[in-house]
Amino acid sequence: MWSRIKGIYNYFFRVFLALSIILYMILVFFTLASKELSQNTYIVTFISLAAVLFSMPGIINTFVEEYNPKKTVYKLSCKCPNCKHLIQMDMKEE
Repeated sequence: MWSRIKGIYNYFFRVFLALSIILYMILVFFTLASKELSQNTYIVTFISLAAVLFSMPGIINTFVEEYNPKKTVYKLSCKCPNCKHLIQMDMKEE
């Protein structure tokens, strides 16, 4: 039951996000197309603040990755030139 509620919530969230981005793009297009709207400082400030709001998750993600980077593990395998045994090594990024 909880998975069904979670699925419905995710669906409505995606629809709301898509509609808000589409409405934002329409507002930006009409503001750039109209000379009267482009001179209105309230609308231009709203567009700028909305752009910052939409980019906030990416900014937070960048800060988190900068201060807590994921350690990648590299796997290396090769044959020894002398005895032809397979050598495997795991290397971690520090």
